[in-house]
Amino acid sequence: MKKFRFPLRSVATVRSLAELRAREAFSKAVQVFVEAEQHLRAIRDRIRQFQEILLSDRGNAFRAGDQVSFLNALKQETINATKAEAEVAKARTALEAARQAWLEARRDVRVIENLETKAKQAYLHEVERENQLAMDDRASALAARHAKAS
Repeated sequence: MKKFRFPLRSVATVRSLAELRAREAFSKAVQVFVEAEQHLRAIRDRIRQFQEILLSDRGNAFRAGDQVSFLNALKQETINATKAEAEVAKARTALEAARQAWLEARRDVRVIENLETKAKQAYLHEVERENQLAMDDRASALAARHAKAS
């Protein structure tokens, strides 16, 4: 019998490459999302530090210049936090889109893999059938020879 050959091998290769690209895009989206979250966390930490400084200085002598500079810095960090939150939301949206694209590409690969599995099973079934026919022919020939010899 001929060697097994899957006619959709080239389709499987193309879909595997597309799935690989989608997985890499998802990985990059995860990195961007994590970096955006870390950036937001750092900004929130700075805001917390400024708030602690402002609150701790209330018991001490009032220095208007220091208060104004800390308030301006707090205001700027709050603006930065709003921008960073928008970036996190944008990165989360891109992450979900990349995840869906990867899952879709993976689904396409699985379809071809399932077709290949079914084709291999059919091929193996045919091989077993042919082997059984060959053994039946051999057994019939031996039986006929044995009957002729008796």
